[in-house]
Amino acid sequence: MTRPLILADLDDSLFQTAPKCGDWPEADLRLMSRLADGTPSGYATPPQQALLGWLAHGELVPVTARARDVLARVDIAQAPAICANGGCILLADGTPDPVWHARLAAEAQASEAPAALYPALTHGLGPEYRHWMVSEDGLDLYLVIKSNTGDVPALTALAEALRDRLPQGWRIHANGNNLAFLPPWLSKRAAVRYMLEQVRAETPGRLVLGIGDSWSDAGFLDLCDMAMIPTQAQLWQHIAHGHEWIDA
Repeated sequence: MTRPLILADLDDSLFQTAPKCGDWPEADLRLMSRLADGTPSGYATPPQQALLGWLAHGELVPVTARARDVLARVDIAQAPAICANGGCILLADGTPDPVWHARLAAEAQASEAPAALYPALTHGLGPEYRHWMVSEDGLDLYLVIKSNTGDVPALTALAEALRDRLPQGWRIHANGNNLAFLPPWLSKRAAVRYMLEQVRAETPGRLVLGIGDSWSDAGFLDLCDMAMIPTQAQLWQHIAHGHEWIDA
């Protein structure tokens, strides 16, 4: 029997920063990722460690906003993978899919370039914010703004203030201390659809399971046979809010 294909978001799905790990003792946590300077940054709780063990029975493919160099600092399967919010698809040998890259580069010509939009979105931001542009193989993909103090309400307010500066079709993804601005041609959904077209042509009956926590993950979860959502996640909290079958 063909192993299930598991398309999984990483941060806040399979692991998270230490403050988000709740009351678990540090000794019970598994280090999953590091910052560029080697500092530990992401941890899996015991339930997440059990989940990772269960997922090992299938083929785990990361579907992440992390760029390739940032994914490389995660203790998880590196290829195949979907990186940079769908901006790069890594083949099984770890090389970027040239067909997908060429398709995105062509589609990008019909939209305002991220580099052209960058100054308008970051003008006037003080030292309480850091920001950068994510690119892969010479193609600018999307913009990121984060609060240096972790002030999520301020970041949410900033997102609303900047909304009118976006060209038509651009989208905002806000989740915790992460604010991203994506052009209309970039999404996890588009990259997953492209990958699944090939998977289902080769193995039509293969089970595809999706795992994700945020609004942006909903698009690719919808393409899978089944979806798994952490119950503390942004996406699940939206589903559960005001639900008549969930009591206090």
